[in-house]
Amino acid sequence: MVSLDAYDFDADEIERRKQLIRDLWAGRPVDHVPVLLSVAPPAPRYTTREQFLDGDKQLAAAVAAAGLTWQQVPGGDVVPAMRPDVGCSCLATAFGATLYWGDDPNQTCGVRAPLLTDVEQAHGLVVPPADAGQLAEGTRRVQRFADAGEGLIHVSLLDMAGGLNVAADLLGSEGLYVAMYDNPAALDVLLDKIQTLFAAAIDAQLAAAGGPARVTTTDFPDFWFPEGRKGHVSDDISASISPAQYRRFSLPYHDRILRRFGGGGLHNCGPNPCLAEYLQHQPAPRALDLSLRYSRSDLAAIKRVCRRRALVYMGELPGEPAAAVATFRELMEYMAPDVAVIPVLTVALDDHPAEVHRALRGIAEEYARRLDWGWDDCEGDDNG
Repeated sequence: MVSLDAYDFDADEIERRKQLIRDLWAGRPVDHVPVLLSVAPPAPRYTTREQFLDGDKQLAAAVAAAGLTWQQVPGGDVVPAMRPDVGCSCLATAFGATLYWGDDPNQTCGVRAPLLTDVEQAHGLVVPPADAGQLAEGTRRVQRFADAGEGLIHVSLLDMAGGLNVAADLLGSEGLYVAMYDNPAALDVLLDKIQTLFAAAIDAQLAAAGGPARVTTTDFPDFWFPEGRKGHVSDDISASISPAQYRRFSLPYHDRILRRFGGGGLHNCGPNPCLAEYLQHQPAPRALDLSLRYSRSDLAAIKRVCRRRALVYMGELPGEPAAAVATFRELMEYMAPDVAVIPVLTVALDDHPAEVHRALRGIAEEYARRLDWGWDDCEGDDNG
């Protein structure tokens, strides 16, 4: 049995951290931009593959990581959370795709081969139930993680990839891009069925978790989104398509999730040729979660497009602590006063995470003083 007794999670402190996020998302001035610094155990007990294949091991590792972060970074900003995970191809497996594992035990699984040889086959594809394929085990893990978290540790839902990503699993990347040009109507049929399954899977996982109050988002990010803005969509394919293609094949399908669960967030590692389109959703996401590694060349566009409209959760800062601190300062200097960038990083226990957090926190306080607060689209918006 996994127990939280050793970690002394405090509900009042967790609520303070949540309120910081609520205020930031509402455009109200805060004393510092949140710093989402987590702590990695010194020696992981289990490989990625072991955790994917064994829910008990994954849960034990997740509780230990959340507890270590809580203990090692007192006064931090991370709302304790865990991420149940069965791989980002779980929707594809529900349609019938099979998975394979590579030689590296710390790499995730992927789809062995495209399920469809032609996008026309989408017409005969039946929308599976929300417990088909890997979704059954994934939903069980959502419930087990939520129960183990006792309302103190929130859970993300599964990484379900997003419409075009799932279509790429089912068609293959080449088949997807050919379908965009040669048979967009059939691709719409496929995307509609994927999105129908996605919404049903979200409903099943929310029920398993005990409702929206116990989850971070309706998707995989394990950082907490405010009430009324739990909706999140993922679109790594948008890195390689045009804005016109995004409007045609991504925007209407993501809107179905954001309208239902709130304009929360959108993920693309980067690059971001469709950046302006991200904020054309109805409702528009309040946050983008990006990778600095792949989005660094987009900083000027992010500063322009997101000003007073969206904030950015930026992952993949340098792994070496001094470099991560220097990079956050560079981001602050460049993006202030226009856009708040929240650093998301993991520090090894041996790298003195409390000291790293103090250095980042000093920059975060200066950042907050320099920001131009408020949202241009917040009038009449009661979700923020």
